[in-house]
Formats: sequence, C-alpha cells, structure tokens
Amino acid sequence: MKILAGQLLLATLIASMCMESAFAEAETDAGLKVLIIRHGEKPKNGENLTCQGENRARQIPAVLEKKFGKMDYLYVPTVVGRGNKTLHSRMFQTATPTAIRNGLEINSQFSAADAGPVAQSVLKKKGTVLLVWNHKAIAKLAQSLGVTTAAWQDADYDRILVIRYPKGQAMLEVDAQGLSPALECVDR
Repeated sequence: MKILAGQLLLATLIASMCMESAFAEAETDAGLKVLIIRHGEKPKNGENLTCQGENRARQIPAVLEKKFGKMDYLYVPTVVGRGNKTLHSRMFQTATPTAIRNGLEINSQFSAADAGPVAQSVLKKKGTVLLVWNHKAIAKLAQSLGVTTAAWQDADYDRILVIRYPKGQAMLEVDAQGLSPALECVDR
C-alpha cells in the first residue's frame, strides 16, 4: 500500500512539473516578445485610475512603440462587477490608449487568476503581446510564461517585464517606462 501511494505521489509530482513547463514544450515563436505592465496609478479608494494614472496610460503607447515596436496583441483581466464595484477597470483604462494607437481589440476573456490559460493563449502568438495586469497576479503570470520574478511592489507603476523566447527558452529582462506623469488631469 505504501509503495502504491509513493508511486502515485511521484506520478502526480511529475505530471505537475510537466504542466508547469508546458511553455517549453509548446512551439513558441522565437521572435515572440511578451511585455507585462501593471495598470496606472490608483486612488486609495475606488476602482478607477487617478489623474496621474490616466496621464501614464496616455503616455504608455509612445513609450512601448519606441522601445518595442508596434503591439500585436493586448490582454487585460476580465472586467467583472462585484456588488456596486467594477473590478479590473484600471487595467482596461490603462490599456485603452495602446489599443487605440495600435488598432487592437482588447482580449479580456481571462480572469486575473487564470495564469495558465493566459500563458497557453499568449505562447501561440507571434509578434509583441502586451499584458496589462493586476500587480498581485503578475509573478504567477510570469511563472506561467516561463520566468521567475519577485513580487511586484505596490508603489511600482513604471516597470516593464520583457519575456523573449530565443531557441524556445524563456528569458526575462526588466525595463522601465521612464515616465513621471503629472498629478493633475491633463486635457489634450
């Protein structure tokens, strides 16, 4: 009985490891670039961006285009309602100027916790994929895409995680937007 239980545990462990490294076995395009950013600045209370966050969202498309070229795909977590609140609206608000500038639809079919399914979808793409995500879920998302990163700090709105797949191996670079958006709302 103990041997059978040990074999079952070993088989489960092996299956789990295989699932976690599915990205390596997938036919990932060597030119794929996955960019992960968090939403723009948020208020202490509320679900929308602050004026500073909106200003950041407006500046992000030019920064990303200059650093990485045109975006080909754009993902945000599903915008869901909970009572009288809309969750994940900040990610959508941050992504919208990039979607407009690049003529993209925003893929919001996955929840913030769906790291595995998001990775499966993204790893089938070619080109540059932008993920605008909740900072608390980014480390798990990055792990599903094949890299390890530290937890995202609450005050960090400027970081860009860049994941490339030369020779099918995930490689992480950390970049920055280099933005210091104005605190006040800026009209165009």
